[in-house]
Amino acid sequence: MDYTKRLQNLRRHLPRQCDAIFINHLVNVRYLCGFTGTAGALLITRDAAHFLTDSRYSAQAAQQIPDDYEVHINNKNPWHCLAPLLPKSAETLAFESEHTSVATAEDAASKLKKIQLLPQRDLVEKLRLIKDDEELAIIQRAAIVADQCFDYICGELRPGLREDEVSLMMETFMREQGASGPSFTFIVASGERSALPHGVASSKVLSSGDLVTLDIGAIVDGYCSDLTRTVCLGKATAKQKKIYRTVWNAQTKSLQAIKASARCTAVDKVARDIIADAGYGDYFGHGLGHGVGIDIHEQPRLSPLGKGTLKENMVVTCEPGIYIDGWGGVRIEDLIVVGKDGPKVLSHCAKPAKIIEL
Repeated sequence: MDYTKRLQNLRRHLPRQCDAIFINHLVNVRYLCGFTGTAGALLITRDAAHFLTDSRYSAQAAQQIPDDYEVHINNKNPWHCLAPLLPKSAETLAFESEHTSVATAEDAASKLKKIQLLPQRDLVEKLRLIKDDEELAIIQRAAIVADQCFDYICGELRPGLREDEVSLMMETFMREQGASGPSFTFIVASGERSALPHGVASSKVLSSGDLVTLDIGAIVDGYCSDLTRTVCLGKATAKQKKIYRTVWNAQTKSLQAIKASARCTAVDKVARDIIADAGYGDYFGHGLGHGVGIDIHEQPRLSPLGKGTLKENMVVTCEPGIYIDGWGGVRIEDLIVVGKDGPKVLSHCAKPAKIIEL
């Protein structure tokens, strides 16, 4: 990763009134310098960059932190170590307000009496929106692992297995393919439980005729993938086929709308209108998609409340669904790179117009 370029990019986007910025959200720390530990923070001024951690990570910091940063090992609260590192002329310090409690900010203000603290929201997150070529290559590898996992589990699913057994089988397989772990707690929801959009695997036993929704993702080199498929154990009913086809149509059409300059709300509306026209508008309660990167849920949001437009090399999901309490549900999800003129689909496992019957 080109951490020098990321550091320079942050400085370019730092508001003019800010003399420095303190970064303490670990995901953003990793993005800016590559540190993967659980205790680390950055102080970045216009001319210098400092990495702060405690003695547990001195060896790791020596291995991971690029030369752009001066490393400081101290077992104190990093907020309490900032004053001597700030330029003497500094008057303001920006901080990540969405990742800092009021109590912490008040404590910091008491230690930095001559420095005005300036809350900033999503400054680093906005830089993370556009993925570079190296990031895209890693996310593609993570998507391939998820594809392989779905193909594998389709050969193993059968009545009598518990949902949590299926989840464990998938995680074991992913790790064997090189994933460092799952992007999130897998969703394995069968039968009536498939009506739960976030139906984390339970002890429920899979039965013949069940719809089974599988939402899976792998972490590879720190980046996530996200994939959902819904299958049927045995012969699908007419209603199962109809709802699956409706979701498939909504996913196919909305996916085609994903391109640079498209409004996030407009892309969501494509899928939402198709599902509503089929009579299931009340059963699609979540947004169409979300950004994916180091975090499994990032900006942008494809939803009725989404903001702004898509830009080239953003990575988003496209995942409409229909969920009917007491009956079941269907979701289909792919991982997409936003292109100038259209989508590049990173998910390549089976997604036929007719539901897969196992």
